[in-house]
Parts: sequence; C-alpha cells; structure tokens
Amino acid sequence: FKQLGVRNCYFPMFVSRNALEKEKTHIADFAPEVAWVTKSGESDLAEPIAIRPTSETVMYPAYAKWIQSYRDLPLKLNQWNNVVRWEFKHPQPFLRTREFLWQEGHTAYASQKDAQEEVYQILEL
Repeated sequence: FKQLGVRNCYFPMFVSRNALEKEKTHIADFAPEVAWVTKSGESDLAEPIAIRPTSETVMYPAYAKWIQSYRDLPLKLNQWNNVVRWEFKHPQPFLRTREFLWQEGHTAYASQKDAQEEVYQILEL
C-alpha cells in the first residue's frame, strides 16, 4: 500500500463515553457489545471508558482537524488494531473471540471519482 501513498497509523484503544456518544448513530449496532472499563485497581472510575468496538469514533475527529481543504486530500490511512466486542455468551476459540485483530483502511478524497479509482488500484495489487 505504500506505493499508493497509504500511511500506517494507530489510534487509542480506549474511548471516552463522550466520544462514543458523538457517533451513536454509527455505533448503534455495536452498543450492546461495547465492553466498558469501570475500575482502576479497586477504585471506581469517574466515567466508564469503552474499549474500542470500532475505530471511527476516534479516527474521524482527527480527520476533521487534519482536513481543512481539498489541498489536504487525499488522506489514506491503514491501521492494524485490536477490537473488542462482547457479542455473545460463549466465544469459540480460534473461530471467533471477543477480541480480534482488525485491519482498517480509512480514506478521504476530493471526489467520488478519485475514491473509485483508488478502489480499482487496490483490487489490482
């Protein structure tokens, strides 16, 4: 992906409730599966912290800061990260667990045409 100008990145695993709430329409399907950290040692946290169920909630506020005009485009990021979804009672080892490694490509383009051209370039790799 380097030849296409894709840069590797990493965003935090822990997400504040406030950040998650800003994206509540996006994470509506994940909401029942969000794992929450409520303690630090024996002390209760003032506000629970979510373990990221998906990265958009932490990535897109950064995109909004980085992209100020079309001159900042395209922006192409790749991220390998762990994701946690508390989605079922009995996970199956080696098939599907609550924590899994996730590869995410997130991009922003000046036009739909530019985005479509990128898709075809990636498919040819």
